[in-house]
Order: sequence, then C-alpha cells, then structure tokens
Amino acid sequence: MNSREAWQLDGEGLKSEVLDLVHARHELQSRMVLLIVEMFSREVLGGKGFRAIAQWLHGSTNLEIGECSLLVGLARLLMLEPVVGDAFHRGDVDALKARLVASFCQHPPKNMTLADVEKARGILLGLASKNIADCDAVRAAIRRIEKQYGKREDGVPVGEDSERNEFYASKGLYGRVSVKGDLDAVNGARLITLLSSLSAPTPEKDGVKDTRTPALRRADGFCELLRRYERAGLGPIEGGVKPHITITASAKDMTDLQALKDLLPSTEELGFAWTDWVGPISIDTARMLACDCTVTRILLDENGVPLECGKEARTATVPQRRALAVRDGGCAFPGCGTPSGWCDAHHIVHWNDGGPTDLDNLILLCGHHHRTMHHTEWRVEIGPDRKTVFYPPMSVDPYQQPIGGNSPPTAA
Repeated sequence: MNSREAWQLDGEGLKSEVLDLVHARHELQSRMVLLIVEMFSREVLGGKGFRAIAQWLHGSTNLEIGECSLLVGLARLLMLEPVVGDAFHRGDVDALKARLVASFCQHPPKNMTLADVEKARGILLGLASKNIADCDAVRAAIRRIEKQYGKREDGVPVGEDSERNEFYASKGLYGRVSVKGDLDAVNGARLITLLSSLSAPTPEKDGVKDTRTPALRRADGFCELLRRYERAGLGPIEGGVKPHITITASAKDMTDLQALKDLLPSTEELGFAWTDWVGPISIDTARMLACDCTVTRILLDENGVPLECGKEARTATVPQRRALAVRDGGCAFPGCGTPSGWCDAHHIVHWNDGGPTDLDNLILLCGHHHRTMHHTEWRVEIGPDRKTVFYPPMSVDPYQQPIGGNSPPTAA
C-alpha cells in the first residue's frame, strides 16, 4: 500500500488506493471464511465456554454479534455451495451476493430439478459478477426464477411457501433495531392489511396535512401494532412471565425531587437506564415508559445485590383509563386527534416524584406527544375546571401563553 499521507495523493492516487483497499478487504474476508470453515472441522472451542464460533468471535473482538453471525453463516453456506465459494474466493462476487446466490441454491423452489438449480446458479453468478450489478438486481433475478417455477401446479407456489419465510431483528447504532424480513403472500397481506389503517395519514383537527413520510407512518403503525399486542396480554408465558420490556434505572436518576435524592446518598446517578435487549436508553425515555406500565421497586446493597423486591404497582387502572377517555377524548395535546385507545396515561407530576395516580394527575397522550412532554420543555396542568392546559417552551412561544388541551364536548 502507498505509504504517503492521504493529503499527499493526487486524485488518481486516491482512487487507486481506495480500489486497492477494496481488493485487500475482500482478500481478508476470503481468508477469514476459509479459516472459519476449517474451524468447523475441529474442536477449537473446546473448554472455552463458547457455544458457537459466532459467540467466540463476538466475545474476542469488538464486532457486533450480528456481524459475526453473518460471517459465520456465509462460511457455512459456502461449505455447502463450493461453486459459489470458488467464485467468492476468486473475487468474482462479494460476500452479500455470494450469500444471496448460495442461500437460493440451498433452498430452491420445490419444483426445481438439480439440473435447473445448476443452470440457475450459473446465471446468478454471472449476473452477480458484473461490476454494475447490485444485490437488488440479483434478488430480482431470483424472484423471476421463483415466479417461473411457481407456475407449476404440483407443490406450493413459491410466493405462498411459508417455509421460506425469514425475519431479522438486529441491534444497530445507538441501540436502534433494524428489521428485515421476507414473508409469504398470505402473511404479507395480513401484515399490510393490519398496517393499512394504522399508517394512514392523520391530518390535524384544523386540516393541517400530516407531515410524516410514508415510511415514518408505516413505522408508527408497526409500533402501534406491537403496543396493542403487548397491552392485550396475548403473548405466551416466557420465563414465568408474560412478554414485557424490562428497564432498569436507579431511583436517584428517575426522580427530579432533590429531597428524594438526598435520601439516597449512596445511590449512584448514572444518567441513563438499561434495557435487556438494546442496552442504554435515556432517563427521559425511561420516565416516559414508567408513566403507563407495571413498576417493581428493588432495593440493592452497596454492591448492587438485591436485598428486597417490592410489590408491583400499576400506574393507571382500567377504570381510570376509561374515565380519562371520557374526560380527554383521546390525546389531550392541542390539535391532536389520536383516539384514546392509542394513548398512554401520562403522570403530570411523575410517579417517581411522588405524583399520585388519580385523575387530577393523569392525562392521555399519544406516543409522539408523550415523547414531546418528556424530551422537551412543554408543560401541562389540570385547570380549575379539571381540563388540561398546556404551556409551550420559550422556543415556541416566548410569552408561554397557555393553550387549552383537547376535550370532547361532553366532558365535564
């Protein structure tokens, strides 16, 4: 490689070294795959405490487990598809396209003969080896092949074969979760149907157009689908409890009252909470989730060992939610038309700060405006008439004039 600094290279030198590095990167990937294939044939992890090569690689490096699993999965596929493996090691195809072609050849349509699979493998490798080809082009070719063989009457059509379904949910940057899947036609239609009404544009009451992009509306609809399933309690028991999100935070972090902080002199204030699946989240989000959930208080000693586990406390009862639906009619935030069934019960004075769980300290807020109240300077109060009054931050209104919240005509 060129030993000169990047600023010393001219345009052609920069392009040349980038291409050299791409080639070197592929050679390193090829070498890693070859070594992992060899590891499969030996007991190299014996007594090391790791269940599989991917877990060992994750535990021994700073690579995410998802990236390790993809690398090990590619090695396993290329063991089964040596023709694709040879093309990959020669540098004809990259890792992603090699994985696509090998996966298709290992799971072809049920009606394809071995000769047909071999022919399709050659076609796909030829397409994948072109410089202008991308993964979408290879996927499109695979779909055309599947469609051709799906027309045969014997066997399940490829588009309706649920045994070919795939769904991935992997942790990415900042603890976000990337979702990717491939569903059969029936379950795909089921998902789209359920999302249709939940992801439709919802203009404001004054007619202002919904500014969310279609992608954001679908994401909001999918999150609402998860929330409804969770709230309905329809999930199976796992580990002795129903499906739930566990969020851990110190009492000192979760309260804004200095008097309560002073009662906890030995408690560390971390500035974040923790979830089992995605890691750290902000305290504002933890407090938002604590508004309308089941809370368990656990007392720890100075070493972080639990001493006592208190009773669970639900912050809003079913009768209270019904009363809130009558009083607020849905999301109480000015101009929002989200129905009550899609809302959370928000504590005006937070439960961790000693706020009571009664109607004069609760309002209904949709997910978007619930986040707004916890992550911005918006404030809300219950007025003498027992209706909500919102106060915008100075960045919105320097005079912070009160704005009446939503209220149905029948509300008292």
